[in-house]
Amino acid sequence: MARVVVLGAGVSGCTAAAFIRRKLGKSHSVIVISPNSKYQWIPSNIWVGIGRIKPS
Repeated sequence: MARVVVLGAGVSGCTAAAFIRRKLGKSHSVIVISPNSKYQWIPSNIWVGIGRIKPS
């Protein structure tokens, strides 16, 4: 069983954790560590960053 730690819970960290989780399967664990005590996830932010939608 593998244990993978992802440092950072922003868009990139959560995306990386999701991809790693799918590749490894359920017998392995993926842990995401955030430097903040509050978690904010707005999935559409990634589309703004790559120009697929406008910030408004």
